[in-house]
Amino acid sequence: MSLTGLAMILALSIAAGALSWGAVVDIRRYMIPNVVCAAVALSFLPMAIFMPPMFLIGGLLTGLAVLVVGVFVFARGWMGGGDVKLLAATSLWAGPTLFLPFAIVTSLGAGLLAMLILSPFSRYLPAHPAAATAGPVPIGRQPMPFGVAIAMGGLWLIVHHFASIR
Repeated sequence: MSLTGLAMILALSIAAGALSWGAVVDIRRYMIPNVVCAAVALSFLPMAIFMPPMFLIGGLLTGLAVLVVGVFVFARGWMGGGDVKLLAATSLWAGPTLFLPFAIVTSLGAGLLAMLILSPFSRYLPAHPAAATAGPVPIGRQPMPFGVAIAMGGLWLIVHHFASIR
């Protein structure tokens, strides 16, 4: 395998590891560390060096658009800041051509996660840290570790990019 292929595999592996770690931390603490978002975003750059220029440009524009929309969503209180940052960082990898499939996989993951949270199996999930002081959470306002769904979509992207390496 060429040096280019090895660099691309390393970048993809770093992104996959960061997404997986972010999902685990989000489940346990309902927060996504900034280092996870940075690792996903920064690992995009070595990959983009070896791809056509439109991969870099499309990824940057897609990530910026998702960040702008995410800031609005965060300001409304509909999504956490870590989720917005991870979604924008992962959108770099999607670019405009893979953004729709990425959004679909992420949405399906969020739906599965929501069903798990609303099911009796939710008692096996760690409690939200604020639940200890705030009392019972009304139905429909249960916090959700959305980083898990973003990681599902991101890992789908990583597998897609792995398959495209020759």
